[in-house]
Amino acid sequence: MNPDIEHALATAQKYVAAGQFDDAVLLLRNMLATAPDHGAILEGLGYIAVRQGDHARAAEYLIQASAQMPMAAEQLNFAAQVCQSAQRHDGAIALFERCLARFPDHAASLHGAAMSLTQIGEPQRALDMLEHLCKTHPRSAEAHYNRGTLLGAMARYDDELDAYRQAIAINPRFVRAYVNLGVALRDLLRFDEALLQFKKALSLDSNDAGARTNRAQTNLLLGEFEHGWREYEWRWRDGTQNHGLAQSTQWTGAQPIDGKTIFVHHEQGFGDTLQFVRFVDRLSEAGARVVLRVQDALLPLLLNYRGAAEVIGETAPVPDFDYHIPTLSLPFALKMRAADLGVPGPYVHADGALAAQWDHLFADSARRPNIGIVWSGSRTHVNDRNRSISLEQLKPLLEADANFFALQKDVRDSDRACLAQLDQRGLLRDVSARLTTFAETAALIDRLDLVITVDTAVAHLAGALGKRVWIALPFMPDWRWQLDRSDSPWYPTARLFRQATRGDWTGVVAVLRAEVDAWGDG
Repeated sequence: MNPDIEHALATAQKYVAAGQFDDAVLLLRNMLATAPDHGAILEGLGYIAVRQGDHARAAEYLIQASAQMPMAAEQLNFAAQVCQSAQRHDGAIALFERCLARFPDHAASLHGAAMSLTQIGEPQRALDMLEHLCKTHPRSAEAHYNRGTLLGAMARYDDELDAYRQAIAINPRFVRAYVNLGVALRDLLRFDEALLQFKKALSLDSNDAGARTNRAQTNLLLGEFEHGWREYEWRWRDGTQNHGLAQSTQWTGAQPIDGKTIFVHHEQGFGDTLQFVRFVDRLSEAGARVVLRVQDALLPLLLNYRGAAEVIGETAPVPDFDYHIPTLSLPFALKMRAADLGVPGPYVHADGALAAQWDHLFADSARRPNIGIVWSGSRTHVNDRNRSISLEQLKPLLEADANFFALQKDVRDSDRACLAQLDQRGLLRDVSARLTTFAETAALIDRLDLVITVDTAVAHLAGALGKRVWIALPFMPDWRWQLDRSDSPWYPTARLFRQATRGDWTGVVAVLRAEVDAWGDG
């Protein structure tokens, strides 16, 4: 190695040890100007960038370094993990595979490559890696656990169960494996077995938030509301949500609120806000002054919501308050039972002036029902794969004798060609470009006879507006729709249409078509 470069690397290492990162970077960059392809300099800059928390820059340096110099297995794995942190999964896979080419049974590389392959949508290659890992390291409970989560995502449910059970057999104290096994059993409607797994997890760690929240959702699904609402409060401890407000000032239902200001703030999705805002009235009826915070997209619709003295958007400053409460904690604090969930009549109202702007769509449609359609929800939703339908699958319904309007604000690339074709044929009117806010969507729904939707925010919007709404539900529904019923305690105007077989929408679409035909004939 060039003595000047060797000296620079040693000096940079001393700077790093002393916490003088900027000095180290300056020194190495100056050396890089004279030796732009020097692997050790690039690697040094990558390590410093990691220490500074800049994983994107670190990944770039380490990828360049790996192309210029041989690396040991530990170096390759470190560089690959940095790439994963920077969401550079293709780069991570290439680095892991370089290690595996030399050491085919290298556990960290097999596991790391599987995780990145999952992220880029190559589940079979990921599964091959994990199965090889399980064969070469059969006592790795973590490997079997990760194999189980991947098998579940691939809809291989029996194999998923077996993988979790193998993980538990190896490590009987593996709390996450019990929780995932419980979730998998619940998704197969095996509720007693699921609850038993959550109980086992909690016997090992009574503070495990994943076990608590999943048991809560299972009990809510089964209509066990008292237990479910109480344990659902554990959702704030599982690391997925944080409202940033002091727990000591949260209203739990025990503190008197007459004359107090309560800050009610949204959480989770748009549909959750629309569903649970109904309980705000109970606070004002008890003498509280309610300040309601909702997502900005809902603000025009809910700006004058009854029961709230003030409604603000999500970017507004937090007001002074005596107590705060997240919207989905209201049922727990108010001790809601099944009979308390419904609201007589609409509790959200469309703007009449906005509604009038849609009248031109219906000038020639008096003899045919006007139906709004939503076929997919947020693609980032944890259950999107199960609850959304492709537009192609809905074609039999859209050939019914009715006027259909797409209420789908976010049209996926995979549905665009089909939507354009259906719009051209006059089977589905695409008005998505005009649905800029929930207020606009509510105004259009106000003029419709019916909304047919998957389980997404529009289902709650139509129900809150008091509009007739038919909701297509997956085999394992969200807890709020419960089981084995075609009606909903939340929305008196709703009808529920459930999958009979997991992942198969054919029967649901056929029943919806038959119901639309019968309605038109009537």
